[in-house]
Amino acid sequence: MRRSTPITRALGAVGLACAATALALVFVRYDAPSPRGDILSALGAAAVAAGAWALACRAAPPLGPASHAATQPSPVPPLPLRLPLPARDVGRATGAVLLILTPFVLTRLAAGSGGVLAGAMIIFVFVVTVKALLFARRRASQAEVRRKLHVLSEDARRGELHAVRVRVGEPVRMRYLKRGDKPGELDITQFHWLVLRDGGREIRLGGSHEEVGRAALRLGGQEGWLCWPERWKLIDEDLPAAFVADGGEVIMGLADPEEARPYLNGITRPPFSDRAVRRLPRTAKFSAPVHARIFGGALLAVLLTAPVLCFGPDNLPWVLDWLLCALAAASVVVFPLRGFGEATRALSDGLSWTVREEKDPSIA
Repeated sequence: MRRSTPITRALGAVGLACAATALALVFVRYDAPSPRGDILSALGAAAVAAGAWALACRAAPPLGPASHAATQPSPVPPLPLRLPLPARDVGRATGAVLLILTPFVLTRLAAGSGGVLAGAMIIFVFVVTVKALLFARRRASQAEVRRKLHVLSEDARRGELHAVRVRVGEPVRMRYLKRGDKPGELDITQFHWLVLRDGGREIRLGGSHEEVGRAALRLGGQEGWLCWPERWKLIDEDLPAAFVADGGEVIMGLADPEEARPYLNGITRPPFSDRAVRRLPRTAKFSAPVHARIFGGALLAVLLTAPVLCFGPDNLPWVLDWLLCALAAASVVVFPLRGFGEATRALSDGLSWTVREEKDPSIA
């Protein structure tokens, strides 16, 4: 894992902006004459920025544990009155939206000057695109989790948290196996958590594998406060929790109510102060198994649409025009999906993960 730097963030933003510009130009200048040098220039700039971003991520400094002096202060620090909510991953969300919009943009490009059939196809793909965006938003939405974490942050500002001193242990991936939708197939759901130890008792702090891995690498072996909100009885299912390291770094996630219950029914409110705390350092997002597939699909799409952009859709046989754009749309769907599949299977490097497996009782 490597640190995110101003250079990696700037190059990533430039690449996304150039890609968005190329897509927008298909609509903004839909009647521009061929060759479409404006779109090709924007795509070329996006490719250069993406390559530079990948190199900058590989050259970024590695993320290591917090310094010894910063993580073992004495005496034990109090809990902070301000807990920083997790940062939103705007870059990843923007990239996903651009990928979903690309087939619709390619449909408009293939339609050329239009016609009844072309107009019907644009409307059809537009409806599919809207449904895909809504589906992706539901699947990736963290609104419910953020609402829970917001309760935790509000209770901290009032100095009303339950907390216990713990030590950070290892990161864990648990693979839960159950019947798949088709005969003979398995459906695998993966959960990730950071083990926190209070003596011989273990408490799991769940989150994404990236967040858990980053916390384990940064905070492994450190001590700090694990806290839950005062209003925990008003929260359904998993409870929001935050680990505040003695050095001031914070990771927020979800905890099992049963594991937290022994600390919620007693008097476990430590002293508070307006001490400064901060999120864990951000990490560079480039991953070769994931982004090589995404970049490969995008590059193939550009090569397939190059004749349409150079000669214009109205100057090519309509069969060839639509075929090239359809193949380009398929490439920006299939390749990224394979990349996202690699992302779900990958684990943060530089760490020793504990991998566990459980099965549904019906197939055990």
